[in-house]
Amino acid sequence: MKQHDFPSTSVESDDSFSDRDSVFDAGLNQLSDDGTDLSDIDGDADDGSKLHNGNAFSPEYYLRMEQEFDGDRVADKRYAPRTTKQLDGIEWRWNEYCKFTRRDPVHTMHDISINTASAFFRWVMKQTTGYKGRKLPGLKSFYSLELYWKDFRLVYRRLTKKRIDRDLDDKMLNVIRELAEEYGLSYQRRENRCMSMRDLELQAETTMVTTRKKFRIGEHRIVALLFLLLIAPSGSRPEALLHLRYGDIKVVLSRDPDGGPHKALIRFSLHFTKTFLGPKAANEMTIPESLFDPCFLLCPHSLLLGLIFRHRAFEAPSLTTPELLSKLDIHPDEYELPLPLKESMDEIFVFRQAIKTAFNGYEISANKRMTYSMISSWTKRIGVLAGFGHTVILYTLRYTTANALDQSVNVSNGVRDLLLGHKNSNVFRNHYLSRVVTVDTMAVVRQTKPQDALMRQATSIGHSKSKRRPVDLTSEQVTEVDGHPQIQKLLQRQRALRQETSRSAKDRMRLESITKRLQSERAKRRREFTQQVRNDWSREQAVVDIERQLAGKSFEELPPSTCVTDSHPAQRRLVDALKAPAASTIEDEFRRRDEAIMAVMAYCTIQEGPTTCCRLDQSISKGDDSQAAKTSNKSHQTHKKLADAITSVFITNEQERPRRCFICVGRATSLLSSDPGIQNLIKPFYASGDLSKHFRRHHLSNIQDDEELYCRLCQLSLDEKMHLQNHAMRIHGTVS
Repeated sequence: MKQHDFPSTSVESDDSFSDRDSVFDAGLNQLSDDGTDLSDIDGDADDGSKLHNGNAFSPEYYLRMEQEFDGDRVADKRYAPRTTKQLDGIEWRWNEYCKFTRRDPVHTMHDISINTASAFFRWVMKQTTGYKGRKLPGLKSFYSLELYWKDFRLVYRRLTKKRIDRDLDDKMLNVIRELAEEYGLSYQRRENRCMSMRDLELQAETTMVTTRKKFRIGEHRIVALLFLLLIAPSGSRPEALLHLRYGDIKVVLSRDPDGGPHKALIRFSLHFTKTFLGPKAANEMTIPESLFDPCFLLCPHSLLLGLIFRHRAFEAPSLTTPELLSKLDIHPDEYELPLPLKESMDEIFVFRQAIKTAFNGYEISANKRMTYSMISSWTKRIGVLAGFGHTVILYTLRYTTANALDQSVNVSNGVRDLLLGHKNSNVFRNHYLSRVVTVDTMAVVRQTKPQDALMRQATSIGHSKSKRRPVDLTSEQVTEVDGHPQIQKLLQRQRALRQETSRSAKDRMRLESITKRLQSERAKRRREFTQQVRNDWSREQAVVDIERQLAGKSFEELPPSTCVTDSHPAQRRLVDALKAPAASTIEDEFRRRDEAIMAVMAYCTIQEGPTTCCRLDQSISKGDDSQAAKTSNKSHQTHKKLADAITSVFITNEQERPRRCFICVGRATSLLSSDPGIQNLIKPFYASGDLSKHFRRHHLSNIQDDEELYCRLCQLSLDEKMHLQNHAMRIHGTVS
């Protein structure tokens, strides 16, 4: 038997006991972190522990603790908020079923049988509405129904404080299979195709270049790409990355062991992971800087350092621009020079929402974390604009990292599971291992050289990429969707209520409810029709291409898109900096890196405005470029229009009512003349009443607590909201 050096427990030496007693006694006499004596927990503790044979508290203290302890409090497992919400939803549906069948839900749950459980799940499958009458999409997958049963078992355990009977569990699994066959549920899991680096580069380029998807503020365009570039090397869960704070990031200047120039390293730890059964230990990821990289679009350093410099997060007061990084050196006896961040930034989220202010438009919030749905919807939309036939979800890159780690000869299964946060390899095999086989099995069988590059391209998410695939519905297709009988029925009811001259409060509520239902139904039908058009396009377009080529014709030219607008000058600078080719010398490469960081810093504050919702008119001729001519003509007249707008917001008498907003015109004066946002800011309203609504909704209602009130045109500071309203009325004729 292997011998271990355990501490001796022999009673022959009194010194051993005295040493150990001194250790424990020292712990009792020391202070805790908050300066409280550990022995002074409450009034039951005696001044001297010798009264209780070395114990600091009396026996009655622990006996009372046994009596007062609530065992049920720790009996429940701790789940993440979203899981708890899902369990609450299942419990609500169980209560609704028992209410419908006129039984007590608690008593019925304690005495549950296979007959009751089977009937409940059949009742669930037939439901068409949910909480507050919301329409249910219905279960489509066998695995969704199976998960519903697993969650039901947790609800049973939460209510009864015991596990469900094993025999009942086995029988219900058979019932689940019967229901799947009866309702035609799919046994196909969600396709977990991976994203190749070429696909990621296309996604990154589209994120930076496109004007068909706009963000409230430029920093959101930056973090939309940074989010993907941090998932790629770490394979982290998207929800965990959303909780990343500046305190979780460490930036160091590291010496190159191969003798090259010093490189910046980014280390970050994700402390928030899947919280099933409590928090877990955090992994620290290190991403080295890649000098002479062909393209910065796949390098997170420029983006993250741009954010750090933008928010002046470095502790060193003089480290304010990226050019200073190349001037720093490392001590001869050391390997690294830390570049610490300010302690005041430790709790600040990296991925934050934008808030609307009264005078400056949108700004990054102080510390309001971005939601999962926001970053998810951005990623999906940009994937559509990039031409991918498959939906780009946030977990796509996690699947990519997981499969790359599994195929690497330098990564063991243990390291793979550690990075992914999996308890064992079964989770990877069941949920992350790509079911789209990426191996050239024919080459393996024939013992020939595998065509790895071709297989990566054919099995990645970008295999069906096409810029010709429709993105949005045309005007004719929108009209077709609006002709749906359900939408027409809601429109008729809406018109009938609007035509009534005297409407009661109940009728107004009905009109509001019908309007919401109409908007929801329209959005649903358009979304479904768009997806149908995109799914059918590949087959239909393939037939068209084949017939044209066999007839001796070339491919059809793409019609001009009326949705493409001119990009902001700062956006063009950002794209040029991130796509700049690698330099030939280290000095030029440092300048290339610094320019990319400076471009990120400059773009963070840009406000892009709303995304233009436009429909392609199929009757537009391919040679029509009148829109481009109009845009060019407007850019030449910007100075004159801005001057006219400034003049128009000052009144000469009390009865005059301008139709332009003096706050928006003031913001336009702070922008560069080439900024396309000026046109929207100086655009007049249809009537002065519309201006008053705009002033109340977009300015007065968005005044922040710490926001400075001032008029740019008058160069006047305003004390409070009433002062602003008075100034708007007297000087600019704006009624509020």
